[in-house]
Amino acid sequence: MTAEVTGKVGPTGRGHIGTMAAMSSYDDESYLDFIEGLRMFALKSMNPASAKALKAEIAAGKIKSENPDISETRAVADPLPAVGIRNRMLRSTQGLNWDRIVDSYDKNRAALEQELTDAETAGPGSLRWDPDFKYPEYFTAVPYHRQPGSYHADPLGGHIYHYGTKVFHGGSNDKDEAKIERIYELPTPKDGKVEKFLDVACAIGSGTVAAKLRWPNAEIHGIELAAPLVRYAHMRATRLNADVKFSQQLAEKLDFADNTFDLIYMSTLLHEMPVAEGRKAIQEAKRVLRPGGLLVIHDMVQATTPLDIWSDYDRYFDHRFNNEPYAYKYVHSDIDSFLKAEFAEVENSVHGKTSTWNCHK
Repeated sequence: MTAEVTGKVGPTGRGHIGTMAAMSSYDDESYLDFIEGLRMFALKSMNPASAKALKAEIAAGKIKSENPDISETRAVADPLPAVGIRNRMLRSTQGLNWDRIVDSYDKNRAALEQELTDAETAGPGSLRWDPDFKYPEYFTAVPYHRQPGSYHADPLGGHIYHYGTKVFHGGSNDKDEAKIERIYELPTPKDGKVEKFLDVACAIGSGTVAAKLRWPNAEIHGIELAAPLVRYAHMRATRLNADVKFSQQLAEKLDFADNTFDLIYMSTLLHEMPVAEGRKAIQEAKRVLRPGGLLVIHDMVQATTPLDIWSDYDRYFDHRFNNEPYAYKYVHSDIDSFLKAEFAEVENSVHGKTSTWNCHK
């Protein structure tokens, strides 16, 4: 793979791959290309083989319950060779991925951190963050997805997260393609008015920047809890010449006034929070949503769908071995009932392994 130079060369001296800083060497990129391919093999080949193997055991009567407890499923699934190989491949590739990314960026750490600092007062757009921010205990308790330093502890957390998702998504979002597509699929309020947009838990801001592309005359905000992510989001947006307002905030305690936003997008956040805090985040989004506005929540499918036995096992594996501490409880939390109680109108539609809820205030 050859690094594609977009904008200024950047502190690695090797340009950018898509919208992220290139690795420090071609060897590092080649290694991570291999890890990416191995992960895709696990997902596209070993996943179906594992599901088929478990289905055969179910057909043979090894699992007797229609909706078994996870311990009953694991007793049958864990010993299956296809499942064991698949599980090991996913766990190992994740660790190898992070180790090489961190090692490569460490070689240019000083320059990368200086670039973040230099961008803080740059425009277009703006950044608000607090170096003394007090993180909630649920957020610091575990390194999400096994990312070293998690999202908050390493100043280069945004860089690491961005390249990590390149491998995680198999390169499908290198130039924000997947995020742009998702943003352009968003419905709008019934009156068509989108003058203020909020991206809740925006991470590195790729969806937030995509919102500015779709609604160039709107005021676009992105909030994120982790300082390294929101700082990186702003730096990246300035390089892409996107006028976006980023700020470090708790989703469950926003500092915006009531009835501020026309459209609020909450993507893949709720499964990364305890259920109680996630519901507070929904209530906060409702508070800052104007009458007639629209809240779109995009997250994991709920077990009320219901999940098939393999999907339930797969979700538990991710919870246990990939540091998704709240995801399994989230999928069994019946968010549908909560949303129906909070909003007068809730429209549900399922997209593959995720669900989208469009909630009108």
